[in-house]
Amino acid sequence: MNIIILLISLFFFHEVIASSSQVLKLSCKYNPTLITKEQQDIELSENIDRLKICKSFRCKDTVEIIKKDLQPKGQEEYLLRNSWFNHQGILIDKFSKTKEKLIINTFVSQANYAESYIINRLTGKTKRTFYKFDSSKFLDAINKSKFGKNTISALYNNKGKISLKTLKLFSIEPNETFHFEGLCLEGEEI
Repeated sequence: MNIIILLISLFFFHEVIASSSQVLKLSCKYNPTLITKEQQDIELSENIDRLKICKSFRCKDTVEIIKKDLQPKGQEEYLLRNSWFNHQGILIDKFSKTKEKLIINTFVSQANYAESYIINRLTGKTKRTFYKFDSSKFLDAINKSKFGKNTISALYNNKGKISLKTLKLFSIEPNETFHFEGLCLEGEEI
């Protein structure tokens, strides 16, 4: 009986209520001939199967930015949804929107993927980068880092997420990086 009362109390007093709203919707189309791939410091732009990459990573995609307002008031999160992160989305580390430019960087997902977008809002010209970190190499690099054993806790923010900026600071490189160029237009079908 005490456990039930405790659970009900926790539910009412520590509940985080979230409401979501769409902030931005982009229709994106990438040029398959401009896809490049890097693998552990080797550029493989000539010998890659671009059609397979387009099928896997979508050369035509819809990108949505969702804003989650969390309660208690004043807390908010931005999530990116696209063909890769299409369920609840992936938490965004950096979301910068000016008249001329849109920058989006995601945190590293639990599956060790991350994305970044740089979009010229006037022309739609877009550079998308998809990062894939190998789990075992990723953890090994963290453990062998020049910053010592406290590195693991230093890499994560208060939500338990790692940003691309932090990984670069700690010189942890992705196993594979895919670069896409194309157009992303706000709210329009391409």
